Amino acid sequence: MTRAQTAYLDDDTLDLSVADAPPARVIEIGDITAGIAVPERGGVRFFSSERRFDGLDGTLFRTVEQAARAAREKGRQPRLRAVV
Repeated sequence: MTRAQTAYLDDDTLDLSVADAPPARVIEIGDITAGIAVPERGGVRFFSSERRFDGLDGTLFRTVEQAARAAREKGRQPRLRAVV
């Protein structure tokens, strides 16, 4: 299950010049926080918070839903492990 949560900033860090902009959204895949989608001109930019989603880090998506879909697909890919 993919879940996108709203992240809010403290009043001290709030930039009033972008007060009308939508908030950043946390994207979770199951119980893993994949990253956040930060609104910017033209869409949302994804910032990963888990190594397996680093391939999406910095990618600009049109919507939060597209970012969540890409994270979900990335999360399905098998993880490679070193054999010792």
